[in-house]
Amino acid sequence: MCLNFIGFAQNDQDSIPAFTKNGISKPSIVSTNPFGIFISRLNHNFKLKAARRTTLSINLESGNVWGPNVKTFIPTDEALREQMRGIPWFSRQSFVNEEQIDAEMYEIETDGVIKGLRVDLTVPTAKNQELVVGLRAFMLTNGKFPFSTFTNDSFIEFFHDNIAGGSDPFDRKVFGLDKASIKYTDRNGRRLNAGNGDFLTAGIETHYYYYPEFLNDKKVFLNFGAHLGTNLSKYNMSMDVGLSAAGVKQFDINDRNFVLFGLGTNVLRKNAVDLQNDNLDFGTNDFIGSLETTVEYTFLSKGKTFHSFGLSFYVQTSLHKKAEDEYNIYIRDDEAFNSWGHGTRHLYKNNNYWTLLYTFTRKVSTSFYIQQDFTVNNNPDLQTGISVKFGI
Repeated sequence: MCLNFIGFAQNDQDSIPAFTKNGISKPSIVSTNPFGIFISRLNHNFKLKAARRTTLSINLESGNVWGPNVKTFIPTDEALREQMRGIPWFSRQSFVNEEQIDAEMYEIETDGVIKGLRVDLTVPTAKNQELVVGLRAFMLTNGKFPFSTFTNDSFIEFFHDNIAGGSDPFDRKVFGLDKASIKYTDRNGRRLNAGNGDFLTAGIETHYYYYPEFLNDKKVFLNFGAHLGTNLSKYNMSMDVGLSAAGVKQFDINDRNFVLFGLGTNVLRKNAVDLQNDNLDFGTNDFIGSLETTVEYTFLSKGKTFHSFGLSFYVQTSLHKKAEDEYNIYIRDDEAFNSWGHGTRHLYKNNNYWTLLYTFTRKVSTSFYIQQDFTVNNNPDLQTGISVKFGI
């Protein structure tokens, strides 16, 4: 599919309407977080103005997720909670008998490469306004070569062994490479059990953007958005609602070189409406907020092609309420020793990652990106993506 995208961009440009660069050339870079894919997290919009013609965007993404089995007990007894607050998280399991703990419990294990497909149709409506209707879908794979060349376990551990990280820093080799399994039991006893090739989730998203013009003469471009997402998986069938705001500042170097700086924020009320009674609990925080900053340098070649290089930093609030981490009791898998608690504990930490992007735009805008979670907080260790956008 990636080869088809590139071929489309290169060979069929004369047969489609002209497509001009509009702001920061950034596809969806929302991570394939194993909990986050089940809700309608929002991508930040760094366009300068509303679309003037209908456009279609197709995005493919691939992210490696990993975390050994961890049981998490949330004590209901206040005396036990107070005792656990004085003990380092990794030692708490030594002070209790898990068979006798008066507590709620959930259990999680993640392994594999999550493949994502996103399709967005943008339609101009009124002046300075546009409607975006999108589809997202995800499946779990074992990441075998050549379908996941840079995001499979073997490549990542080769990188750790030879470049950075050291030998098997996350115990992947202990449990075996290039496998696929996501197992999750929430605190209500509801279960998710997925393996290689299993469909995970899908959703329909609707976004409405308004672009005021009162700062455009200063080359500052704003937009405000309202968002509705419908989650369509058997594990979470619900509707999320959200609001967003973003701004872009343009700095011209000359008539062929310029820099764009974007800053965006949004807030999402997940599961605002539950469409079934047995949805899994994918986080105790009802509201999820995020902030993103992106800087992009662009030059226009003699062939009238825009070449854009971007760097983005994305941070999101935690999925779980942070207070629980102060007294939770984490029980590790007997075979796990390195970084064994991240998969659970980092549900209580703010989520962040860096993304490096390259886009070339002529009549088709084609983007490539690579994403890294340096703080190992439940995002993929490595995620890659490719996107094409064109007028129709």
